[in-house]
Amino acid sequence: MYDTLLVPVDLSSTNEYVLQAAQHLGDPAHTQLRLLHVIETLQDEAPGEMDEFYDELRADAEHKMDAWATTVADQGFSVQCTIEYGERAPTIAEVATEDDVDLIVMRSHAVDPDAPSDTTVGTVSHQVAVFAPCSVHLVRRS
Repeated sequence: MYDTLLVPVDLSSTNEYVLQAAQHLGDPAHTQLRLLHVIETLQDEAPGEMDEFYDELRADAEHKMDAWATTVADQGFSVQCTIEYGERAPTIAEVATEDDVDLIVMRSHAVDPDAPSDTTVGTVSHQVAVFAPCSVHLVRRS
C-alpha cells in the first residue's frame, strides 16, 4: 500500500481519470494524495515582469485544484495541494524527492513510434519516469 501519492495535474479536465486511478491505488485510511501543479516559467524574463500573468495562472490553478481536492477528500482521502513554479518534469521529480513520495501517478498519451526520437523523450511523462526518485504510474484514457 502506498502512503503518499503525488498526482501532477495541469488545468484540463483530463486529470479527472488520473485522480480516479490514484484513488484506486491508495487506501483512504492510509494514503495521502498530493496534487501538484507546476506553473511553467519563462527563463529570459526580467524579475517582476510577468507577475500579473503568473498570479492569474495561480488563481486558476487554486480554483481547479480545490475542486479536485474536495472530490477526493469526499472519498475519505487526505489531500494536499501544492503549486510550484519552474520546469514541469524537474519540479515534479524534486517535489517527489523532498516529500518522500511513494508513487507518482500522472497521465500520459501514446507516442507515435514513427515520430522522431527527439519528440518522444521530450514528453513530460517520459522525463518524469526517467528522473523520478520513485515509481511512476502512467495513466492513459481508455
